[in-house]
Amino acid sequence: METLNAIERRVIGTMIEKSLSTPQNYPLSLNSLTNGCNQKSARDPETSYSEQQVLETLQALKRRSLATEFFGAGSRVSKWEESVVALLDLQPAQAAVLSELMLRGPQTEGELRQRASRMAPIPDLATLHATLESLYSRTEPLARRVSDPNRARGVIWAHCFYPPEEAPQAEAFTSTRVSPTTSPTSQSSALEERVAALEARVASLEESLGIKKAQSGFADAP
Repeated sequence: METLNAIERRVIGTMIEKSLSTPQNYPLSLNSLTNGCNQKSARDPETSYSEQQVLETLQALKRRSLATEFFGAGSRVSKWEESVVALLDLQPAQAAVLSELMLRGPQTEGELRQRASRMAPIPDLATLHATLESLYSRTEPLARRVSDPNRARGVIWAHCFYPPEEAPQAEAFTSTRVSPTTSPTSQSSALEERVAALEARVASLEESLGIKKAQSGFADAP
C-alpha cells in the first residue's frame, strides 16, 4: 500500500474534501488547492505551504498515478484532482472519513462522525462504526484503531498511509492525554459521542412513531 508524507496527505485530503463538499468547484486550480491546504479551519496542524511546494507534490503524486492534471478548452491554467478514491474504490462515507483523518490526524469516533458528515451522510455512530470497520477489514487496511483496545469511549482511529516512522502509537492515546495532533475540541469527544448516540435514538423513536423531523422539535447538530 502507498505511504504518504505530510504534504501529500494534506494535498490528497484537501482534494477529497473539496470533491465531496464543493463538487461544483472541483477539480481545483493550483491556487485554490494551495489555499485549501493552508486554510485555518478543519486543519490540524495549520500549514503555510507555497504554491511551488504544492505543485511539486502534485507532480510527484501524478507520477504515482495518485493525482491527475486537466487542461480545459482554451484555458492556460491546469486543474487537478485526486485519483485515490477511484483507485481504492471508496464509497463517499469512506472517502470522507479518510479525508478527515488526513486533514486532522487521529480522531475519536465522535469527532469523525461529526466532521465527516459535512462531506457525506453519516447519520449516527452505527454508520460510522460500519464505515471504519469496512476500511479496517480490507486485505490492506486503510484505517486502524490506535487507542487502548480496552477503551470503550473516545476510541481513536487513524489512517494507514503514514510512513512507518510516523505511524501513531497506542501509548500516545491514553484516557488522560489528548493527542497533540487533534484539535482542542477533542477534550469533549466523549460528550460528542453521547450526543450523537442520543440523536440516533431520537431519530429511531421518531421513525417508529411516524413523527416527522420538522415536528419533533429537534434540530440537526451543526
